[in-house]
Order: sequence, then structure tokens, then C-alpha cells
Amino acid sequence: MISKVKTLFRVGLNSSIGKNVISLYVLQFANYFLPLVTVPYLVRVLGPEKFGAVAFGQSLIAYFVLVVNYGFDWSATRKISVQRDDLNAVSQTATSVWAAKALLCGAGFLVLVGLVQVVPKFREIGILLLVLYGIVVGNVLFPTWLFQGLERMVAISVINFTARLLATAGVFALIRRPSDFIIYAGLLSFKWVGAGVIGVWLAYRTLKISFVLPSWTGIRQILVEGWTLFLSRGAVGLYTAGNAFILGLLTNNTVVGYYSAAEKLVKAVQLLLHPISQAAYPRFSKMATESKVGALKWGRRMLLLMSGLGLVLSIGLFTGAPIIVQIMLGPDYGPSVSVVRILAFLPLVIGASNVLGVQIMLPFGRDKVFTSILVGAGLINIILAFLLTPFWQQNGMATAVLITEVFVTMTMLGYLMVNHLNPLAGCRSEECRP
Repeated sequence: MISKVKTLFRVGLNSSIGKNVISLYVLQFANYFLPLVTVPYLVRVLGPEKFGAVAFGQSLIAYFVLVVNYGFDWSATRKISVQRDDLNAVSQTATSVWAAKALLCGAGFLVLVGLVQVVPKFREIGILLLVLYGIVVGNVLFPTWLFQGLERMVAISVINFTARLLATAGVFALIRRPSDFIIYAGLLSFKWVGAGVIGVWLAYRTLKISFVLPSWTGIRQILVEGWTLFLSRGAVGLYTAGNAFILGLLTNNTVVGYYSAAEKLVKAVQLLLHPISQAAYPRFSKMATESKVGALKWGRRMLLLMSGLGLVLSIGLFTGAPIIVQIMLGPDYGPSVSVVRILAFLPLVIGASNVLGVQIMLPFGRDKVFTSILVGAGLINIILAFLLTPFWQQNGMATAVLITEVFVTMTMLGYLMVNHLNPLAGCRSEECRP
């Protein structure tokens, strides 16, 4: 048994997935060190109110990011992973995606300007929102889908780390008082725009992507291919990116600050699972077209791995919440302890749902069902948020998010079981229906 484990481990290290995972983790730990330094500083200098104001603005801007990213992180990644041996086809896809994202970005900016003019709550933080829109521009430029589809994910982490390092230096050099929250917003935008510019440069310089004048037909095709997954992304945004926004509409910036600070801590821990998922998705997409039995066999191993790691992280968050909040956020964020404990179960739940949905349902072409589940989850989150937040404020929002994530995981598992794609049960070839 031990020899088999050693053999499996050795094979994993020698595979491209294993190498990508290890490289990503080396750089990911470096990326996590920077927030561990900046978040404690920012929450203390800006205070719950101004920190909450930036979080509220970021949450609104996150909706525009969802629009420009469309479903490309999944649809374009999947398409490029299949086209990887045809550089001309990859170049055509890449330029069409950039053109589509640019059009969506321009339309989004017009909408934002209109909202700032019409909605009083947005008009109060109009400058903040316009400064933060640089995050959207950066997401237009940065080709995550391209590097991921070609299984060159190390470049993603290197670029992000460089941009974060410069932004971190800016935080300590420029942020001195609560009124500097606009400068902080500018640094957030700088980080994304800078990473985007470098990403485009590397795509043309190292990946040898050539510029192909995009056609309206190509842009339309890429939008049609990503439409279903865009709905999925939008639905996910209803119970992830938009939580601080909904909370801000129902309460105030201070409550948003308590929730957002706790959410950042949980997400930092949760994202420790991200490199594994990020490295595996292109390979699962290709494997599903070659061997359904093989894909489900590896899906089972992936599910056990992600769930096991998620469980360890969840236990650590729940038991260590008081100490973590005290050290990372300070005494002014006492209400964040209960939020951390409620959200502590997310690494376990999301670790499992990522495998069931992204690594199995999408590669097997179950996009519409996947989207339906996430749209239902988004609606459930909104309903629960409006029901629970008025009574429990930040704890109510955290509870709504947890219930929503559990719904996603259980629904996905139920669908896969009914359709003979349950990775835990294995898959006999005659039962693996496309």
C-alpha cells in the first residue's frame, strides 16, 4: 500500500499538473504573505467605516468584473485547452475574447456613470467607484483564461505577485489616515491594470500569440459560447462578490466592514485550495473528451483530496477564530469573530462543490444544469440575505452564504448520482452517458 502511495505521489510530481500545482503553491504562499501584512494595517488605519466603504465599492465593481469576465475563465479556457496545438486558432480565440471584453467594459463604464448620477447612495461615493473601475480594466487585459488553457499557470502567479508587491509598498508609503481610502482604491486599481498590461505583453512575447483582427462573427461566437457560463458566473456573484454590496444596502458601512474583514480572512484560507483546482481544470476538460471512466476515476481522487484539505482548513478557522481576529484585525473588530466561525465551513463545502461542478460537470458538457444550480443558489442567497440580515446583520449575511453553498454542493452531487457521473461511485463505461 505504501509503495502504491509513493508511486502515485511520484507520478503526480512528474506530471504537468503536479508541476503546475507545486509551482503555483510556491508563488501562492508568497502572495498570501502580502495580505497577511497589509490587511491588519489597513483595517486599523482606515477603521471599520472607511474600510467598509471601500469594500462596498469593491462589491459593486465586482458585478462589472463579472460582466467583462463573462464565462471566459471557463469557456475560453476549455476551448484553448483543446486548441493548444494550433497556435493560429489560439490567437484567433484570444483576440476575439479581448475584443468582446473591451466592448463589455465600455458599456459597463457608461452604466456606472449613469448609476452615480441617479442613485444617491452611489453619488456619495462616486469618486471612489470611478477610481475602482480600474479593476474592471485590469480584468479585461489580464488573460487568465489563456494561460490556464495552455497550462502555463505559473505566469499568472508571478504577475499577480509582482503587482501585489508594488501595491503593498504603496499601502505602507501612502495610507496614513482614514481619509486615504481613495488612495487605497487607486492602489487596488493599479494592481489590476499593471498585472493586465504585463499579462498581455507576456502573451505576445512568450506564448507567441499573434494579433488577429477580430471579426464581429468571431466576437459573437465567443459570446454565444460563453453565455451559459456567464449566467453561472453571474449567479455565483449573487452569493460571493455581491455580499458586501447587499449588506451595505441593508445596513451601513461599519457593518460591512465587520463582515468584509472576516470574509477576507476566510477567503485567504479558502484560496489555499485554488492552485489545485486551477491546475486540474484544463486536464479534466481534455480527459473528459478522451475517457469518461478515467475522468471520473481521477474525479474521485480529486474530491477526496479537496474535501480532506477543506475539512482541515475549516476546523482550523472555526477553532482559531477569536485568536485570528484579534491578531489580524484588532479589538475594534470583535463582531467579526462570529462571522469567521459561520464562514469557517466554506473551505470544506466549496472544495467539494468545485470538484463536482467545475472539474466534472463542465468538462462533461453539463453547462446548462450547472448554470441552473448556480442561478437557483443566487436567488436563495438573495432571499435569505433580505430575511436574515435585518435581524442578525453581518451574521445573517454569513448564514445566508453558508446555506447557499451547502445547497450548491448537495444539488450537484444529487444530479451526478442520478446521471451516473458520481465520482464516489465510480463509472462503468456503459453507464457514462455524455
